[in-house]
Amino acid sequence: MKRHNVGLLVGAAVLALASSIGGTATASDTATAASSDIQPASHTVDPFQTSGSAASPLADKYSFVRTGKSGGFSTDSVIGADGRTQVSNTTAAPNRSIVQIEFNGGYICSGALISDDTVLTAGHCVHEGGTGSTADYSWGVRVAPGRNGLTDPYGTCGATQLYTDQRWIDSANTNADWGVIKLDCTVGNTTGWLNYTGTTASLTGTTATVRGYPGDKPRGTMWTMTGSISSTQAEKVFYKMDTYGGQSGAPVYNSSTSIVAIHTNGGTTNSGTRITPTLASYLDTVK
Repeated sequence: MKRHNVGLLVGAAVLALASSIGGTATASDTATAASSDIQPASHTVDPFQTSGSAASPLADKYSFVRTGKSGGFSTDSVIGADGRTQVSNTTAAPNRSIVQIEFNGGYICSGALISDDTVLTAGHCVHEGGTGSTADYSWGVRVAPGRNGLTDPYGTCGATQLYTDQRWIDSANTNADWGVIKLDCTVGNTTGWLNYTGTTASLTGTTATVRGYPGDKPRGTMWTMTGSISSTQAEKVFYKMDTYGGQSGAPVYNSSTSIVAIHTNGGTTNSGTRITPTLASYLDTVK
């Protein structure tokens, strides 16, 4: 398997958290704005770790009775009537390349394979965020491609390396809420993987799909919704496709099944970290 030693890159100044959490309908469309420099940071996983730091406030567990979270920290956003539909055939493409992630003793996220041994997800699925500490990476990470209820058609894999942005680690800046998991297996050779598209052009009006594993639905089931991107910023996109906690890290992909963003936040409008050319180039080096 491919492995790379990744150093900390010098990047742009940290952006304010309050400017991006929640994804409001007033987000401006800054299609031509240059993407900020990412600041990658890496962590070698201890496969024997069985306890550790808390999960991010954005992370979630399965929950069928409580109401959605309120305030800025949320991925629990069903906007009006629930438009999600269940994906029953999880072994068809691209579903078999979409994964459920378990970590920190019961928390769940979603993600997508982007190579034989690499998963793209949200930063808050791999690090608590806002602590500035290398001790707060996720632990006990298990990844299940194409999970369907109690069935794991491709088994599960552990993690060997976790990557995210130093801006996420230091200030929980949701513009930098991206994460990468290197697996201890090459399951992508069986399932295949998704491509990604890095661009600074406006994505407003683009048809997109959000597909992953929400915690308000039966355990281990995959759900999906297709709609359009309503607004674009340099490092985020906004949309009204329904999501819920557990879908953090789910791919937001276009009609060519190419990932354009990573689902991260809920609110009156949901939002995700977009794949900029800078992030795409970095992903090329670690996948």
